[in-house]
Amino acid sequence: MALPTSLCLRQLRAIQTAASANHATGARATPAFNTSVKALQESVKLGRSEELSNRQLFARLQADPKTVERLDMLRLGSEKPGRFERKKWFRYQEPNVRLPHVAFFAGAQAATSFPKETLPEVGIVGRSNVGKSTLINQLCGSAAARVSDKPGLTQQLNFYTADNDFHLVDMPGYGFAFAKEEAQKHWLPLIEAYVRERKTLRRVLVLLDARHGIKANDREFLALLDRTHTKYQLVLTKCDLVHRIDLAKRHLLVSQEVEKSRNCIPRVMLVSARHEAGLNELRKEILHTCSLGQKYLGLHRKKESIAQTEYLEQLKIYKDTARAKRRRQ
Repeated sequence: MALPTSLCLRQLRAIQTAASANHATGARATPAFNTSVKALQESVKLGRSEELSNRQLFARLQADPKTVERLDMLRLGSEKPGRFERKKWFRYQEPNVRLPHVAFFAGAQAATSFPKETLPEVGIVGRSNVGKSTLINQLCGSAAARVSDKPGLTQQLNFYTADNDFHLVDMPGYGFAFAKEEAQKHWLPLIEAYVRERKTLRRVLVLLDARHGIKANDREFLALLDRTHTKYQLVLTKCDLVHRIDLAKRHLLVSQEVEKSRNCIPRVMLVSARHEAGLNELRKEILHTCSLGQKYLGLHRKKESIAQTEYLEQLKIYKDTARAKRRRQ
């Protein structure tokens, strides 16, 4: 899977040399986020004379086996069909988590139109066409947000109330959109005013396309959140469009890139709105963020522990059976 930038290692060394020179002369510090190429180069062991393309670097990157097993359990990421496709006769029966009833209650095209700060708020934002509205609807189990094939449908801050317990805030998508340039220029100051001034904002969920990871527009927006000292968390969407091994690699790279940010929650979430995978994990994260875990998750932890234990027992039987078959062959 090709990565968004295309720098060879020779160019990368030149960038690193320039960065060192800037540091030595007291120039402005480099951003907290590394480029994908740099993260790859740090993760892949290369010989002195080796120069590999981004695709080759990504192919050589080793995925964390525990992450792959977790993705397999939650059915995140696609499997390559064919003769050697893994077919299990058991599934992890994940206990369902539901958010309170969510309904639209306010829209704001200017900071003066923001509703009063009464409840904890969680903002949701991402590049245009990252699947934001679809994810909100799947999270809430309703059609609260309008969905369109055209990027940039959301052109204001939309506030949704969750049974008067907390607010979800749908922000306009940044990057490419089918909207007038003047409108797009207005969105960023509006979002900046919101994240800078909103005292009830607990966290911003930044959605990233799992096929691409952190792109240039994402880095600019994450830099804005860092400047305003806003707590945020990254969520990889459209995970059903990425092979499971590649998804584990992408998760590793994104996790490494955000390690240096003080404002980013280190846990990178993964979801597939199409297959409704990973949504329970994200719902739990939102409830805990709003200090509602005790109210809504009551016996959930116990149910989850029982379900995971049953799954792991079935997985062990499956692996033992597979080993016995190989020995007989």
